[in-house]
This record gives sequence, structure tokens and C-alpha cells, in this order.
Amino acid sequence: MRVTFADGKQVVEHWDGAERWRLYTYERPQPAISAEADPGHVLLLDVNRTNNSRTLAPLDAAGPEAATKWSLKWMVWLQDYLLSWSMFV
Repeated sequence: MRVTFADGKQVVEHWDGAERWRLYTYERPQPAISAEADPGHVLLLDVNRTNNSRTLAPLDAAGPEAATKWSLKWMVWLQDYLLSWSMFV
């Protein structure tokens, strides 16, 4: 877990995942603005990386990344569909 605070400082916590969830509490003058699970992308079986972080304010970069993911999935589906129909032409 990587927690980022409003002043830009970051704290990295290690969680083995044995428990279902874990609560982190910080007593700092600056509030935490984001938290990210698996910031180094170590877990290779995680197919949906878009749900690994939470922020207080929405990120502008998260929108295009998610849109790109869905548009690529749609393009693969369309390509498979067209290839399936090409054998009838």
C-alpha cells in the first residue's frame, strides 16, 4: 500500500493479504489524498488494475486510461466478429 498525503509525502505499508482488509491510521497535519494497492504491479494475476487506488478528488488521467481499456476490448470484439463473418463472403 502506498498512501500519499496533501504535502506530497508518501508512506509505503506492507500488507501480506492474509486478512480480508486492513485499517491504516495516520496522525499527521496533512490529510491523506490517495491510497494505492500494489503500486509496483507485483501481482500479475490482477487483471483489473483500475480499481487498485482511491483518491479524494477524481483523477483526470484515470478517465482516458479506463476509456482506452474499454475501447481496446471493443475493437478486439469487433475484429473477431468481422473475421467470423468474413468466411461467408
